[in-house]
Amino acid sequence: MVFGAFSKMIHNMPVQAVLKTLELQCRMLEADLENHRLASDEDALSILCFNQFLQTIKIGQKVQRFRSLPLDHLEFYRETITRLVNAKELPASAMEHFEHAFPMVA
Repeated sequence: MVFGAFSKMIHNMPVQAVLKTLELQCRMLEADLENHRLASDEDALSILCFNQFLQTIKIGQKVQRFRSLPLDHLEFYRETITRLVNAKELPASAMEHFEHAFPMVA
């Protein structure tokens, strides 16, 4: 449920606001996790992983592999990265790094 609301919000906002909104959303999710206010942690952890990936890309650090995420989440994250790269919010190499960090496992 958390992911559905999150993905709808991110999808409908201007691309220039995505990174900052994601950062703020993650702060709230971390507080919710810490205070046991979420029914399920899986969606929150997925969003937090995606934000960590984006922060790593933004500061130019080496990207490592992340834990496996649900395929529908990966598809949405791939779309979001494409939007961010096209808007020059992320370097063009972000998609290649994404494929390394979150390999598609069927």
